[in-house]
Amino acid sequence: MKVELTLTNDSILAVNELLSHVYNMEKSNDKQENVYRSIGFELADKFDSKAKELIKKSSLFNVKKKYKFSLKYYEAWALEIILKELFSYTNNHYTRLQVNLIIDRLNQKLA
Repeated sequence: MKVELTLTNDSILAVNELLSHVYNMEKSNDKQENVYRSIGFELADKFDSKAKELIKKSSLFNVKKKYKFSLKYYEAWALEIILKELFSYTNNHYTRLQVNLIIDRLNQKLA
C-alpha cells in the first residue's frame, strides 16, 4: 500500500528540519524506538535530498508548486509518530503550523 502526499516547499523544509533531529537521538534498548529510528533515518534521507534539490532550484515562480511524495504505508505511519514526537524541537510557529497540517493529512490518509 502506498500513501500519496502533496507537499509545498515550506512543508518539505519544515519536515526536513524536524527529521534532522532523528540523527541526534540516543540509542535505546526499546525495540519499538529502534524501529522508529531506523524508519526515521530513511525518511530523513528522503526529505533531506528533496529539500536540497528545492534549495538548489529555488525560484520565485515555483513557490506555490506542490510536490508529490509517495510513501509506503509503514513510512507514513512512522512519519506521523516521529513528527508528533519531534514537534517540541522547534519554536518557529510557521514550522509548527506546517507540521501540524502534515500530521493531520497523514492521520486522515491512514484512517
